[in-house]
Parts: sequence; C-alpha cells; structure tokens
Amino acid sequence: MRLLLFVCCALLLGSACTSKYLLISVSDLQQVERRLIAQEVQIEMLRARQDAMREVVLEGQRGLASEVTSEIRARVEPPRCPVVPERTCPLDEQASVDIMSGKQLVGAVETVRLSPPGILIDARIDTGATTSSLDAREVTLFERDGRKWVRFTLMGADGEAHVLERKLVRRVRVLQSVTETAERRPVVELHVTVGDIHDKAEFTLTDRSHLDFPVLIGRNVLKDVMLVDVGRDHLAPPADVPSPVLIQEVVE
Repeated sequence: MRLLLFVCCALLLGSACTSKYLLISVSDLQQVERRLIAQEVQIEMLRARQDAMREVVLEGQRGLASEVTSEIRARVEPPRCPVVPERTCPLDEQASVDIMSGKQLVGAVETVRLSPPGILIDARIDTGATTSSLDAREVTLFERDGRKWVRFTLMGADGEAHVLERKLVRRVRVLQSVTETAERRPVVELHVTVGDIHDKAEFTLTDRSHLDFPVLIGRNVLKDVMLVDVGRDHLAPPADVPSPVLIQEVVE
C-alpha cells in the first residue's frame, strides 16, 4: 500500500520532475508518511473491532445453544433403562440339572425305580457299560403263545423277593474281565425312573449277588439325557412315580 501511495504522489508531483530526477520536498514526504501511519492505525482499529464483534457473536451463539439444550432437557423425559432382575444362585448346592446342557445330573450311585415290580432300589451308574444289568435269581426260559419269555426273581432292598415274567428281547454274549469264558445273558425290558427321567430300557439278567449293587445303569439309559458326576452320590431328585405328562412309555 505504501508503494501505491508513493506512486500516486509521484504522478501528482510530476510537474516538479526533471527529465532525469524526481524532486519532492521534505514536507510532502512527511505528509505522506503521516497519512500512511494514520491508515495503518485505522486498519488495526478495524481488525480489533472485527475480532470483538466476532467474539460477541460467538458468545451469543453459545448462550443460545445452552438455552436450547436446557429447554430440550426440561421438555423431553430422559430414557429409562429397564430394570434387570438380579440373578441369584439356587440355594440347593446339589443342582439336579446341568445349566449348560439341560441334562439331568446323576451321581455314581442313585436310587432308581423299576417297574415292574414298582420298587425303589440303589443302582450303580456306569458309563462304561453299554447295557444296563439287573441282579436276577432263578432265571428260567419258557414259551407263552409261541413267544419266548423269562421268569426270574428280583430281590428288593428290603429283602422281599419279586417274581417277574417278561418277554425275552434277545440274548447277548458278555465277556467280563474276571472270567475267560463269555456268559450268555437274556435281555428283557423294564420301565426305569432315574430322578425326573422315565424310560423303557433293556436289562441283561445275571447273578449280581457278589456285587455291591443289584442294579447297574449303563449308557442305554444315560445317553443324551444325563450327565454323571462320579465324585458324588444321589444327585438326582427322588425317583417318585412320574406324572402322566412325563411318562414316555408304551403301555403293554
């Protein structure tokens, strides 16, 4: 800007110029200098006023935004999160159902119900046995109406003898680790209840008088419905007579 003013002054004073030199008096130069200084001061004042006005506008906008926000908060109800019920662990330390799989928990020993004859008796739970087994005495094969049947005696927990007659399903060869010869055992079907599970299952008939438990529950009863905790006993609920809704059996 100074250069522009200087050129303008030089043109106005062109009459005082010679063909080789431009002659300007000291007073004219001082006057131009004062004007330039005055213009710079005026420019600085305009800049300061512009900055002040910008700050005032921004402050007003911030105040307006704050008022609008406060008004919205006053009129709009804040969202409320639903109340989540507190989860509590069951008081019973021996849960009868596995939470992850939904299967019934059973221990190494359980009290089961056999029907017939409808008695409660302790049984060994054995995941290594393919088929369940039953302590049977005086096993006799006979025919009825052209079909093979089995008559045997089952000893109850109270020492009472129960004579049962069941249809022969098949015969299996069982080789035990304590003997070298295989034993042919008849197989019959009985209704068995373990806790809340009620089913019709196959049992091999053999003399288990030398064993601690007269009944052995194998994988044919446990598979897909029970989990076994071999470190504890009697985890399943009492094997009461199931309700009609839970009975999954074929009435003979």
